Amino acid sequence: MEKLREEFRGWRERAAAQPERRQAFRNDVGMEIEPVYTPLHLEERGFDYVQHLGLPGEFPFTRGITPNMYRAQPPNIRVYLGYGTAVDTNQRLKKVLDWGAEEIQLAVDLPTQVGYDSDNEMAAAEVGRVGVAIDSLQDMEEVFRDVPLNTVRRVSMLGNSFGPIALSLFLALGEKQGLSPSEYVVDLQNDVLKEYIARGTQIYPVEPAMRLSADVVEYCARNGLHHWYPLTICINHINAAGAGSSAGAGFALANARCYIDELLSRNLSIDDFAHLLDMFVDERDDFFVAIANIRATRRVWAQMMRATYGARNPAALALRLTAYAHGRETLQEPINNIVRIAFATLAYYLGGVQFLYNASFDEVLSTPSEESVRVAIRTQQILAEELGFGNTVDPLGGSYYLESLTSDIQRDIMTDLNRVTDMGGSMNAIENGFFQRRLTEGAVRRQREFDSGERVSVGVNKYVSKVALPNTPFRIDWEVEKRQREALARVKAARDDQRVKETLAAVHAAADRRENVVPTVLEAVRAYATVGEICDVFRSIHGEFKNKGHF
Repeated sequence: MEKLREEFRGWRERAAAQPERRQAFRNDVGMEIEPVYTPLHLEERGFDYVQHLGLPGEFPFTRGITPNMYRAQPPNIRVYLGYGTAVDTNQRLKKVLDWGAEEIQLAVDLPTQVGYDSDNEMAAAEVGRVGVAIDSLQDMEEVFRDVPLNTVRRVSMLGNSFGPIALSLFLALGEKQGLSPSEYVVDLQNDVLKEYIARGTQIYPVEPAMRLSADVVEYCARNGLHHWYPLTICINHINAAGAGSSAGAGFALANARCYIDELLSRNLSIDDFAHLLDMFVDERDDFFVAIANIRATRRVWAQMMRATYGARNPAALALRLTAYAHGRETLQEPINNIVRIAFATLAYYLGGVQFLYNASFDEVLSTPSEESVRVAIRTQQILAEELGFGNTVDPLGGSYYLESLTSDIQRDIMTDLNRVTDMGGSMNAIENGFFQRRLTEGAVRRQREFDSGERVSVGVNKYVSKVALPNTPFRIDWEVEKRQREALARVKAARDDQRVKETLAAVHAAADRRENVVPTVLEAVRAYATVGEICDVFRSIHGEFKNKGHF
């Protein structure tokens, strides 16, 4: 090492004599980047191969959660879809399956996300706009008409603020299709805490909302649904809202601790349910930061599970990851987004995620066109089949730069996680506005970097072409709302009203007694009670969230 130190000092002097094009090089999380990395940088960080890196499929899972990773199974090719009515979405669904999609992530419209039916005045002009309108089990039956749930690897739904309803919709739909829950796999985002931090589709006050999310995990743990994914803890939206540094991962892990502590209070052991949790990693503007962030997050999770919670089940220690391959898509010259998205996808490949879906190059314009969705699917297929990226596990492992960066990001994640823990956890950090202040700081920093030109967006703030912006987005038929309301009226006319009233009363009683609400919600869904009707029951008990001026 002494010889290397001496050579490195001489190299620095020679390198300093050559002017660089910037005064400082910083990555997406604000860290200054050295011109070159050597074993000296790992020594400075106390890097130990066994403790910090290890082998794939072994603690601390930095290199991946299974020994053979993509040599055994490439990431699920996931497609995020849903628009208009259930019939519209079913048509697109069949096409993407024909193109090779392996997992369907159902996007639901804004009224559904916040617990309003399509015939509610609050839903006006929003029905079917940013996702498919799901009012009742009937809509789920139409979305998956002629598509049995066991013909895809997983079926998913966003559903953060109505997790028990989302779970019940899939359970009831499986019954309608003659399937046992053991025959298909459901994934739910169901992370309501990040809604208060980043997205804003929360419905109820924080504490009862968090308990509803935990109800979903508890139900799966106690009913043998150990192959399902009832809670995806989300980093992605926190970073997109402005977290900026590695704070997104630290904050999301703090949210995970909140759910875990709630579930432990219900007489579950950590090994009963931790394997049911996965994480939705964030998009980064820096290729290497994206990879290092994935590796660091897995490492922090494994250490937290073992040291803090005493987990022993390897599946509880090995964190499964979902990613959405965005590439800072631009409205200007949108065809360039294909390149951006491809490199973002590659970063997630090299980081070792399990479930991967891509943005479409025209997604910045509107609901993606069929052509752009096909290109997104083909991007993953090319990476999986043509270029050798899955032929070895963690091919960048051991890179002096990557390992240094992984250690630095791990340190920052732990700093943010500990800060939230010290203030009493995520619910306190939401209530006192801490998360919002940090997100604002990150968003301001990014915007300043963009305005100054330090953060480059080709075609937007550098190499700008004087061309007209595209104006050919995919458009939703304005008759969608009328058709959806008519379909909902038919459902309400055909169902057994007395049964609906009885099942809603049972939901009310369970919620009022602070029992797990999933069994009663499932009965209401089977009776074709609507999303809005069930959410109104919870509103009548918990009220709605009112912020304290921090939002």
